[in-house]
Amino acid sequence: MEKPSGTFCILPWNSVNVRNNGDMRICCNANSYSPRRGILTKEDGTPFNAGRDDWNDARNSELLKEVRVSMMNGEWHPECERCRQEEESGQTSRRIFDTARLTLAGSNVSPENIKNITANDGTLDVERQDIEFMDIRYGNFCNLKCRMCGPTDSHSWYDDFVKLYDNAKFSDTHGEVVLKKNDKGRWFTSDYDWFENNNTYWNNFDKYTQNIKRIYIVGGEPLLIKEHEESLQRLVDSGASKNIELEYNTNLTNVTDNIIQLWKNFKVVGVGASIDGKDEVFNYQRAPAKWDAVYKNIRRLDSTDGLNMKAWFSYTVTVFNIFHLPEFMKWKLQEGNFQKFNSLDSHKPVISYHMCHGPKMYNVKILPTEIKQQVTEHFEKYRNWIATSEFDDRVKKHYNIILDGVEKFMYKEDLSEFMPKFVKDTKKLDSIRGQNILDIVPQYEKYFK
Repeated sequence: MEKPSGTFCILPWNSVNVRNNGDMRICCNANSYSPRRGILTKEDGTPFNAGRDDWNDARNSELLKEVRVSMMNGEWHPECERCRQEEESGQTSRRIFDTARLTLAGSNVSPENIKNITANDGTLDVERQDIEFMDIRYGNFCNLKCRMCGPTDSHSWYDDFVKLYDNAKFSDTHGEVVLKKNDKGRWFTSDYDWFENNNTYWNNFDKYTQNIKRIYIVGGEPLLIKEHEESLQRLVDSGASKNIELEYNTNLTNVTDNIIQLWKNFKVVGVGASIDGKDEVFNYQRAPAKWDAVYKNIRRLDSTDGLNMKAWFSYTVTVFNIFHLPEFMKWKLQEGNFQKFNSLDSHKPVISYHMCHGPKMYNVKILPTEIKQQVTEHFEKYRNWIATSEFDDRVKKHYNIILDGVEKFMYKEDLSEFMPKFVKDTKKLDSIRGQNILDIVPQYEKYFK
């Protein structure tokens, strides 16, 4: 995938990006390292929110204007730090991915023409540039409580969060979130219900999606949320769907016939399956999902006819599965025989992956030097395997590119001061969930015993 020139990214010009709580931001990558977490704010400091404000007003927030000026000057803005780090490690960042995909989809936004629609202070002429890309997260309703996740992205985390930290409060971009118990004794909050029965949101949605080219849908778990289905139905009914590419991050625990039938009305559907391991490694990191059940849905989608779908395994590399990574890739190549999930003739024939940047205690940079060296030695065994395999050179190259990128990222920085917190919190969460990390990563025995 061709890298955009300089620091240019298409998203500050043609997109709206919505967090789980409805707050609007630069993009989904402006979070992990960015000083302001990418949040677009008004003059009084409150966030623009997709359920309260006109989307075009948010497109000329002061922060977005700053970012555009930096890009026009060929500079990295501090809010773009995650993409900068990923690209330094040889990975395909969202900047590269989304700029390439939207250009292929027909967007005219480019380094050559942005000055025609952008003032010197970064103000965008929103009447001359449509919203072409939307990143939407319908709250935090999710049936899983993945290790690297938390209560902002999954309501299933609430109970474990309170037990783990002995605290029923946590922070989000809109302020402090307070969990309360309902009449059934379950923790809840209404902070992530911003889109429910919200006419302002639907008015914005209908107004600004008629010329849209791509929609990126994340959760919570989007395939469980009825408003997600409603949004697809609205696009089908308006006739816009035939020109729209969909992209998902989904755990694939719930794939209904209705969803598949709706998808058939869209130009193309990209499914990023949150699969970062198999068998017990998957069950541990993605609890309470079960590998066998999810694998059936993978096979079902892989064999569905009449659906223009491109799918990939979106492997989140964490301290829990870094040793498992080359084994999973070997399994995918040897036993997978997938037609749509990272097909062998695709741009990424092995898997797609991204690094867990936060919480920092799950970032592979925290590993002590001796463990990092074990990772390198472990990877080398699989480099030898792929080198002597019968796969073509393009597949072998991609396999090694992934291992190289993970290693380079791992060694880029020493965050080992977070290792004690990782051990402490993992022991406690294992106790809460009845799991044991040493069943998954026995290499950590010295630190856990």
